[in-house]
Amino acid sequence: MPTLGNPDGAPKAHPEASDPPSGGPGKRRATLLITGALLTALVVAGIVAALTIPGTTTPVLSGRSGGKAPAFSLAVLAEPNGTVSSSQLSGEDLVLNFWASWCFPCQQEMPTLQQASLRLRGKVRFVGIDTNDTRSAALGFLARVHVSYLTLFDPHGDVAGSYGLFGLPTTVFVSHTGIVIGRHSGQFDAAGLQAALTQAFGASAAGS
Repeated sequence: MPTLGNPDGAPKAHPEASDPPSGGPGKRRATLLITGALLTALVVAGIVAALTIPGTTTPVLSGRSGGKAPAFSLAVLAEPNGTVSSSQLSGEDLVLNFWASWCFPCQQEMPTLQQASLRLRGKVRFVGIDTNDTRSAALGFLARVHVSYLTLFDPHGDVAGSYGLFGLPTTVFVSHTGIVIGRHSGQFDAAGLQAALTQAFGASAAGS
C-alpha cells in the first residue's frame, strides 16, 4: 500500500523520517508537562510549609493585626457579684478561650486547655469566656471537667463581638503588652495548642 508522501509504493529511502525525532515537539511537550507538575508540587509544598509550625501540621495563628486587645469587664462565672476587667490582667501573656456549654468542640478541647493552664501556671494566664450561654449550664459543665482557671461570663456575646468572633470555640492570644498576637478558630488538640503557644509566646510557653 502506498504510504503518505510515497505514491508509487516504493520503499521509503529513510523510514525513520516519518517518526518524530527524539527531541521533537512531542517529547518537549511531555518534558514541559512533567516540569510544570514538579514546579506546582514544589510551590504547594512551600505554601504548606509557610502556613504550618515546623514538626506539626497545625496552621499558624491567623488574624495577626498587632492591634490593641479590646478592653472588657465581665462577671466571674462562679461569682455573680465579682467582676474582672482586662486592665487587671495587664502585664500577663493571655490565652482567651471563647466557649459555650452547648458547643461540642468546646467541650472536647476544654481538658486540653486545663492541662496546659496547669503546666504553664505563672508563665501564661488562661482565661475562659463563656459566651451566649446560661450560667447554670456553664457551671454544670465546668464542674464535670474540673476547669480551675479563671472563667468569665459574657451572656450576650458582647465581648466576643468586640473581638470579631464568628464561631466557637475561638482562642485569642494576647501579649503581656496587650497586643493581639493572633487567634485560632476551632477545636485545639494538645499538639496544636502547644504549637500555637510556642508561636505566640516562644520559650516562655515551653512548660516543663
